[in-house]
Amino acid sequence: MELNTYQNKSYRAIPDHTSKKDETLHWCIGLSEEVGEVISVVKHHYYGGEELNKEELVKEVGDVLWYLSTLCTTCGINLDKAAEINMKKLIHRFPDDEFDNDQ
Repeated sequence: MELNTYQNKSYRAIPDHTSKKDETLHWCIGLSEEVGEVISVVKHHYYGGEELNKEELVKEVGDVLWYLSTLCTTCGINLDKAAEINMKKLIHRFPDDEFDNDQ
């Protein structure tokens, strides 16, 4: 699935907010909570001696993506464009590494 397609479809699942500030803070707080849940899955694997629960990790990474997508939409940021800009930054930062822009 393309990031823009995901961004457009997933934004339909949001509740109404009283203001742009309220909505933006909601997505920032939710994003930080979901990143914490990703960290928890990894922590249990490395420090709790548990097998890595990839199914749970995928779910939590998906939640991170959703909150990131909604934050971007609220702020007028296109996810595809953000990925493109980030790739340019990576190419600049790591010029000796090979990046395939067609993948």
